[in-house]
Amino acid sequence: MQHVLEIRDLVKRYRNGTLANAGISLQVAQSEVYGLLGPNGAGKTTLVGQVLGLKKPTSGEIYLEGVDVVADPGFARRTIGFLPQAQTTLDDIHVDEFVFHIALLRGLDRAEARLATGTILAELQLEEFRRTPMRMASGGVRRLAGFAAAVVAPARVLVLDEPTNDIDPIRRQLLWKAIDRRRAQGTTVLLVTHNLAEAERFIDRLAIIDRGRIVREGTPSSLRAGVTDRLRLELTTQNGFKPHPALTPEPDAPGRYLFDQSALATVSDWLAAQRERGNVVDFRIGPPTLEDIYTAAVLDERPRESVA
Repeated sequence: MQHVLEIRDLVKRYRNGTLANAGISLQVAQSEVYGLLGPNGAGKTTLVGQVLGLKKPTSGEIYLEGVDVVADPGFARRTIGFLPQAQTTLDDIHVDEFVFHIALLRGLDRAEARLATGTILAELQLEEFRRTPMRMASGGVRRLAGFAAAVVAPARVLVLDEPTNDIDPIRRQLLWKAIDRRRAQGTTVLLVTHNLAEAERFIDRLAIIDRGRIVREGTPSSLRAGVTDRLRLELTTQNGFKPHPALTPEPDAPGRYLFDQSALATVSDWLAAQRERGNVVDFRIGPPTLEDIYTAAVLDERPRESVA
């Protein structure tokens, strides 16, 4: 398998002593959508900045299509289409002008840039907003315009940081279809996201990062296989409800619990009794999700030294 992106033992320590990346190694293949998941402050943004050649690592290596981007950071900036998490500050420029000028900066001539701009705006159903100033566009339209700018010129690698933020469900599907078309054409995607439901549907492999380290890596199905002995329970409750001792509550997720499959009969009988008493209004039992795996992986690794 050809690896478009290779990261080897990457460490980033800031001058104040903060350790942002603590020995990260990963490989991303051509046409793969590789996800980076982790809580705020896990080190994802620092990692992306180094891949883009915007931040120099303290130690370690980054190779993009075989080129050492630590030694040649300009190569990364010329090669990668990038959608940052922050919205553009070019408020007075129109949507189509924003995409067009990014196309020029990416090396297209004016005729190519105009054609490419019209094509991507049509693909994302943004034609009606093409003459809208960016400052007057909704958050979702601004986000889609940023994505359009990232892909308006051909790129072997896309780095997308929370690409679906603020986007409505219909256009979100358009965005994912656009990503999938480019993957089919050979583009590799490095995706930073907190949307675990989307990650499960669209990501080929993923790394869960916590405090600068990869704590889990694999396909969504392989990571889920590690918790096949557990089930997930979602509850809507009232009247001073108290959970059964077999249930393990999920942190920061009221009404969500995990329990061992061996306790299914016990939990089911208990749920029936709770419904009769009016303590449980509704419930749903199913297999663990990627969100459960993400939460368990992060909690398993703590406590640990502080990392930003």
